[in-house]
Amino acid sequence: MATILSRCSITAGITALLISVAVVGRAQPKFDAVEYADLLWLAFYGFTDSSAKPTTYSLKAGKYQKVFRSKEVGLFNCCELYLRSDSAIVLSLRGTVNKPQSWLENFYAGMIPATGNLQLDSGYTFNYSFAQIPEATVHTGWALGTGFLVREYMPLLEQLLGRGLNRLVVTGHSQGGALAFLNASYLHHALGQKYPALQIKCVASAAPKPGNQYYAYDLEHALAQTGVWRVVNAADWVPETPVAVQGVTDFNTVNPFSGAKQAIKKQKLPERLALSYMYNSMRNGSRKTAKRYNRFLGRAVGKQVSKALPGFTAPAYTGGSHFVTVGSPVVLMPTEAYRQQFAYDGKNVFIHHLYASYQFLLNHQFLRQ
Repeated sequence: MATILSRCSITAGITALLISVAVVGRAQPKFDAVEYADLLWLAFYGFTDSSAKPTTYSLKAGKYQKVFRSKEVGLFNCCELYLRSDSAIVLSLRGTVNKPQSWLENFYAGMIPATGNLQLDSGYTFNYSFAQIPEATVHTGWALGTGFLVREYMPLLEQLLGRGLNRLVVTGHSQGGALAFLNASYLHHALGQKYPALQIKCVASAAPKPGNQYYAYDLEHALAQTGVWRVVNAADWVPETPVAVQGVTDFNTVNPFSGAKQAIKKQKLPERLALSYMYNSMRNGSRKTAKRYNRFLGRAVGKQVSKALPGFTAPAYTGGSHFVTVGSPVVLMPTEAYRQQFAYDGKNVFIHHLYASYQFLLNHQFLRQ
């Protein structure tokens, strides 16, 4: 009996060990605060260095050799490629600059299908796939920016991947963070089969919401093994944009609203009238909001974009406005010391959005400096 119990104990121990190994093998990626400190620095100070000479920055996670900087394209978009000393490639995407066209890209918030094409100029059609889920939709302005940037960095990126480098970090702050989401998802779908060893990690800082719930599902699933991170200062309003409204048509096909009208018809007259009023108010309210959204932030802004980009053809919009956040959240929580140093004076609306505020909270919460 003792022998049998002993054998059972050994078997149970081996089984537990195998399970633990399997769990470790499937371990979720962890947020790297030291790496993020570097990426945040590059998002602000990498782009301010306009030197044509090769530049290497010695930062916390290693040395970053700048190997490429794009020209300004589209609505004043720009990007940089770095080789890090651990052989990772870093694609850094610039945020909004003080140009009306750059802000126009942010306001161009009509939603378009996450798979399709954009006629960006008379000689360039951007064929894209940001997600495989058919219901996925994305922000038009940042899809446009991605199209212009891809044409800039893709030749060198493919050269680097062809040399056997297979780790890519896609990053950016603010508008650059929204672009990081879309560029990461585009590269996953465009290059995944050609470079099966490619590992893409996305670290989006202070990023607005780039698409709908189905786009978020697709990207988070696609990069589950490497990580999609959304770093936000809880006092920062920018990651809360664009304004979003969820309508009854934004749910999965199987939902209680799909058969609501038929179910209401089966009720007695008083209940039917009351339920019909409530259902129509909920449905029509979101419909009207979506129509206004697409009229102003789709068609109206699209006309301004067409003036800024000769040859651009405005796409057809899906009519939705259900923007959601994407990625695993890393919340930088303000402290009393923070609020004293970064006090809102009624004018400085970006006080919680810039490098100093994010660096302060990152150091306090993760790096203790």
